[in-house]
Amino acid sequence: MKTFVRKDRRLQRELLRISIILAALHFSSAWNSKSDTTSSPSTTQSIGRRKVLATTSACVSSILFSPQNNWIVHADPMNALLPSGSEGILQQPTIVTQPGWTMPKLYTKLGNSRIGANSLSPLQQLPFSSQELYYPSFLFGEWKVTATLKQKIFPFGKDFVPSRSLLEGSPRNRSEQVGDSTSYLVHYFSTLADTPANQVVVNLGLGVPEPKVIADRAYNILSMSRAYKQLSPVETVDWDYRKDPTRLTLQMGSIAEDLRPMGQRRSEIYLTARQSEEEFDENTGTTIYCSSERSRSVTVGPGSVSANDQEVTSEYHQVDDDHVTATSRIAVFLTPNPNSREGVLWQQVSGKAVAFYDYEFSMERVLEEFEQSGNKIFRPCVKTPKDVVQCA
Repeated sequence: MKTFVRKDRRLQRELLRISIILAALHFSSAWNSKSDTTSSPSTTQSIGRRKVLATTSACVSSILFSPQNNWIVHADPMNALLPSGSEGILQQPTIVTQPGWTMPKLYTKLGNSRIGANSLSPLQQLPFSSQELYYPSFLFGEWKVTATLKQKIFPFGKDFVPSRSLLEGSPRNRSEQVGDSTSYLVHYFSTLADTPANQVVVNLGLGVPEPKVIADRAYNILSMSRAYKQLSPVETVDWDYRKDPTRLTLQMGSIAEDLRPMGQRRSEIYLTARQSEEEFDENTGTTIYCSSERSRSVTVGPGSVSANDQEVTSEYHQVDDDHVTATSRIAVFLTPNPNSREGVLWQQVSGKAVAFYDYEFSMERVLEEFEQSGNKIFRPCVKTPKDVVQCA
């Protein structure tokens, strides 16, 4: 935001007086034109009043907050004085990028269509697809992840972003800036996958079902919440990956990170769509894996309920057995609430994403030390949600 210096109080008062006169003249002219139609229903007059008031407010805003005025004003967003039921003002994309950074090459179709896109509609679930994301075997184990926020993009301008914390920070932390790095641990463990192929094997007794690698969502959410020092830290995560892997319940702490009382808050997360793709890089002989997942979180607090729609897409590149790099994007969508201004803005952008947060990940495998025949060996191990230790 820009701040202009006040040079003359008389000039300030004069400009304010002129702006009020112009606004009143505009209101009077528009209202008289509406009054000429004597047979207009009351509903039409009500709509006319709202339109006239919206135009009048915009007129006052444009005069009071014009950059040509040299007196103190804090320039509010374009939509600050528009009524709550009105549309926003579409602007050019706002892009904040770490100096010298460019988007790495993306190798998968899914990565190019989701991470490399300038305009993004919500991910759709493919027919008969799985209710869980299955990862390649090279991601099994415990990993130390260093995530760096490289870029923020607001495709329709800042006024379509649903909260100030997303403007000033990111979905991970309200203070996270482009260039900031955060480290945390994540777990991927092996389980008997509930896939059609495994169901056939089990039902017909044709052998042993094939295990698959999945993310320990409960552990990973807690780990990231603590690392990012979120305002409302997550205390517990309820997730049953066998009964319903698409739903998680998060219980937040009643005391915020800055010791402010927040009251009891609970968040229900619904994983509504997912896709994945795996490629083999013949040049390096390594695997490239991309996954995308859409979620809706409904947070219930004292006297308030809020809903948020997001999508996370990540393309993982296996460097060697113990190192992985990744490019990841968090896309934020508005929610289609017909009773709020956010619902009006959602219609205006046709439900497309209003914010992108692009990250680069550096992942290093955590190895456990064992002694075998007098020699020390290192193996990847991980504790499952059932407190069972698995080792490769």
